[in-house]
Amino acid sequence: MRELIDQSIFTLFDALFLNMQDLAGSFLADAQAVAAIGMLLYFAVEAYKMMVGDEQLRYMALFRPFALSMVIIFWGGFIEVLNFPLTVVRDSAKIMYAGQIDQVEDLHFQRVALIDSVAIRLSDSSADFEQVQSQTQDKDWMEKMGIDLDPIFDKMKGYYVMLMAKMHFTMMRVVEYIVILLYQVCIYIVFFLQIIFAGILVILGPFAFALSIMPGFRDSYLTWIGRYISVGLYSTIAYIVLSISFVLVKYGLMKEIEILKAVMDNEEMFIAYVSFSSGSISFYIVSLIISGLTMLTIPVISTWIINTSGVGQAIGSIAGGAGKAMRNLSR
Repeated sequence: MRELIDQSIFTLFDALFLNMQDLAGSFLADAQAVAAIGMLLYFAVEAYKMMVGDEQLRYMALFRPFALSMVIIFWGGFIEVLNFPLTVVRDSAKIMYAGQIDQVEDLHFQRVALIDSVAIRLSDSSADFEQVQSQTQDKDWMEKMGIDLDPIFDKMKGYYVMLMAKMHFTMMRVVEYIVILLYQVCIYIVFFLQIIFAGILVILGPFAFALSIMPGFRDSYLTWIGRYISVGLYSTIAYIVLSISFVLVKYGLMKEIEILKAVMDNEEMFIAYVSFSSGSISFYIVSLIISGLTMLTIPVISTWIINTSGVGQAIGSIAGGAGKAMRNLSR
């Protein structure tokens, strides 16, 4: 895996998030109908209260459903207004991320090049092993000819160690590939969840404003706005988390590059590096695991900024239920 993070995917995610209002047309007419019915009921109730003298004539109370209805009518423009501050904050966080990712990618490519050099060296050792093995197939007649095979067998033992080292090294590469793949999944899934949640909120959001006209759902539109801003901050928080986690990743990369350079210059270190499966548990791999797990906490972190009973609380409830189930099973 040559590239640690695919930059073009972020551009695609940003474009999808900013164009979510194009998907709201299917339900916009239905929401406008609900708003119209809600306005008729609201005006009828308010007019009756004023007619019987329970309340005085209040003009401002009649403007509220009108304002909510105007939001539904101009829904696309309203979403663009909400997206503007979110875009400004996200772009600032993205600049911070861009300053880190170039350094990380350069170090990542250096590490990959050194790993490839180690792999090529192992392949050459395996070829030498096959050549020595073919020489020992004629052991009987060579012994009859008085040829000493001990040097060949000693050499073969050394190459056997190299062959086993190649197996360990291959396992190490597989583990590394899986960790990097999971790291990318943890990053991309946050942006993908933002697209899904924002799409649902934008498509069904007009109904929240339509129902807010009725007294029983008075604050529905405020809850919707809070959740939309919370979801809109996913990408901003993700760029901040990536920028911070890159400090650990860069440290892990620099340490491993230093080790790989020493390994290529020393035969004993080379054999030790490729022979032990524990070589796969490097600080670089650990830093990727920590960074990936941190990315999954972004839905909860976003609720710290905008207090809303959204995805963060749902994830917390699921985790709490899973923990309770595990405790019941252990009894």
